[in-house]
This record gives sequence, C-alpha cells and structure tokens, in this order.
Amino acid sequence: MVQIRASQVFTHSIEDAVAAKKALDADEPFNEVVQKYSTCPSKQQEGDLGWMPEEAALSLMGEKITKDETNKIIGPVHSEYGYHILLITEVKVEDPNQSVDLTVITPEEVHTRLNSGGSNFILLDLRESWEWDIAHIEGSQLITKENSESILSNLKKDEELILIDWKQDRSPSFVKWLVQQGFSYAKCLEGGIDAWSDKIDPSLARYEIDEDDGYRYEDIIDEGSEQNDTHQHDH
Repeated sequence: MVQIRASQVFTHSIEDAVAAKKALDADEPFNEVVQKYSTCPSKQQEGDLGWMPEEAALSLMGEKITKDETNKIIGPVHSEYGYHILLITEVKVEDPNQSVDLTVITPEEVHTRLNSGGSNFILLDLRESWEWDIAHIEGSQLITKENSESILSNLKKDEELILIDWKQDRSPSFVKWLVQQGFSYAKCLEGGIDAWSDKIDPSLARYEIDEDDGYRYEDIIDEGSEQNDTHQHDH
C-alpha cells in the first residue's frame, strides 16, 4: 500500500492560484505561499493534508506518485471545489497490516478554530447515544450504525474530520478504517470528550465506563465495510 503525504495551497480564485504558482517558481517557501493565498483549513498546519492512500492522492492530483517524487509540486489542479497546488512531502510503501499514522488535534486548537468562525471541519462523535446525552460538543454529529451510511456518503473524501470518543480510546481504529475508505484527512480529538470537559467546558459532565462494556463503533465499521463495494463517493 502506497501512502502519500502532501501539503496544498487551495483557493477559489484562478488569479490567486496563478500568483501562488509564480511565487513558488521564484523559490518562495511553500509555507509562506500557503499563508498568503490558501483558504483551506489546512492553512493552520502550513497546508499539511496528512497521509492519504494512493487512490485518494490519484483522485486529487490526477497522476500517480512514486517514492522519488518527494518535494514535487503539482498544479494548479482544477477541481469542482477550486484550484489546488500540491507539494509532495513524503511517500512510503506500507504493509497493509501496518498501523496507520494517527494525527491528533488538541481541544485547545479545536476550541480556537470554532471560536474563529472560519473552520469548516466536521466533528464526528463515535460514542454511544447515552454518552452523547451526558455530554457532547455543540455542532458535532453523533454517528451510529443506523446513520453512518447517510453521514459518510455526504462527506467529501478530503474533508477535515475530527473524531470524538470518550478518552481517545476508539477513534484510532475508526481513523484507520476511514483511511482505507479513501478519507484522507481524519484526526482524533486528543483525550476525547473527557479532555474537552476538563480543559474547555467544565459545565459538561464527566463519566466512567466499565472495562467490559461493548463499544458500538465496531458495528459502524462492519456496517460500512459491507456497503463499501456499492457506495463510492469520491469527488
């Protein structure tokens, strides 16, 4: 399995895309061009899109990437969403059974981005309904076995997803599964809802779970795996 890590400058303006490419051709650092021209939420990570499987990279970049193409700049590439200029930062070949590198985002960073009003990430809550009733982040979506197909089918494969569980105990497995389905930009909320309650919103109740309690997220994964053959929603 080929995994590709890339950063991007994204804009809806063809003029800005051309200006960004000219700046890169003049050897201006990629991260500085990102700050000047990109409108993607990844701008806060200097354009980093994280790791994506080869299929997702091919869909986004329009060409296959090999291991010797690190630091290659691609684009501007026009999609239905706007204009992308991509920098290949890392390429690796993985064993399919190897664990996926996880990206986490702190409660403080999520809180800052929510307050800024400019974030367009999706908050997906993986917990049980009873956990959601006790405490949840405003604006998040509870994903269940019953609604998982509907939610995932309406998400863009390069949309930024932030996964919320109890104490970051369940989201790593779900991130791995999402990557296998072609979703290239999923993160775990560091410490889960428990850390959010502790560091950001003390008004939310905190709770404990017995070790032998079952976790419903595995049912979502099973459900999604069965439907994956007939439901592909790449952009």
